[in-house]
Amino acid sequence: MPTFFGKHLPISIWKAVTLHLPYPLVAAHRKFLEDKGWWAEYNPTGVGGKGGATPSEAKEHVINRFLNSAVRMQFVCADPLDKQIEVREMVLDQLAEGKIFLLDLAAGNGSGTLALLSLICELRAHNLVPTLPINISISGVDYSPDALNYYAELLDQIKPWLQTTGLEINLTLHVCDLNISGDFSAVLESILDEAKEKGNSRFLCIVSALSGAKKEGIELMLDSLKIAAAALSHKKRNSSWLWVEPHVGKSWLTKAVDAIRLTLQRVAHKLSSKGEMFEIKTSAPMLEEPVMHAFNWFDPHNNKSTKSYVIVMAFKND
Repeated sequence: MPTFFGKHLPISIWKAVTLHLPYPLVAAHRKFLEDKGWWAEYNPTGVGGKGGATPSEAKEHVINRFLNSAVRMQFVCADPLDKQIEVREMVLDQLAEGKIFLLDLAAGNGSGTLALLSLICELRAHNLVPTLPINISISGVDYSPDALNYYAELLDQIKPWLQTTGLEINLTLHVCDLNISGDFSAVLESILDEAKEKGNSRFLCIVSALSGAKKEGIELMLDSLKIAAAALSHKKRNSSWLWVEPHVGKSWLTKAVDAIRLTLQRVAHKLSSKGEMFEIKTSAPMLEEPVMHAFNWFDPHNNKSTKSYVIVMAFKND
């Protein structure tokens, strides 16, 4: 039985049916832009780029899409309207205490994970969730060294605040192209070896905004994603996946996520690409088409409310 509901969210997060990012994260992003001389370029109504194929795209994304990506993750994990309570419960349970490895795939500038950590910190600060110490080892994997460097810089700014509520964070960056499954296998092996050395068997895998790569791009990454799912499906590992996307209205995305879920749960299936879609053959039930959620959020840099859209897919291997 859930003990936490949307009505319990502090007004620093949810006020007048509008979502707000925690102030320390907002301030960190603004300082980051100001320090680099990029503040005047903030214009989220423009095209934000897909994340970091080039240094200019990594820059554009961290300037104009960081807050939007962050607020999508926060909406899913805070669940202010109690639409997907099981997702919120999964996240709060995994990040309650002890130690956990967080695998951030196609991490980019870390907007989703930094928003998740900031939300947990804000809830702890208001004594709304347990405040026992937790050590979170983050492995950020992305092909853009520029984006990963921005990730580290932004985390460094909010780390002292996170520590005030018992969140100890260690970030390891891995420059790796998920399109090359052999390279990713080597990276994943090093991550799992580190977890074993630390006696850690709990994993939370975060995937966010892969749809920007479109069907062809996700198809290239699927082998790496399935390798991760197969490794985390080990019976001695407690693993959860949280996959958050802007609304794209494409069935191929759900099929791709289904392939990862079935691999994680060790269910036999065959995935093939067929024209403009993916096709899965298996006796297991498929995920329902994810429901799109629209919500209002306050853009603190522009001092105005705006609208965003999100879909979420989450599953757990117990």
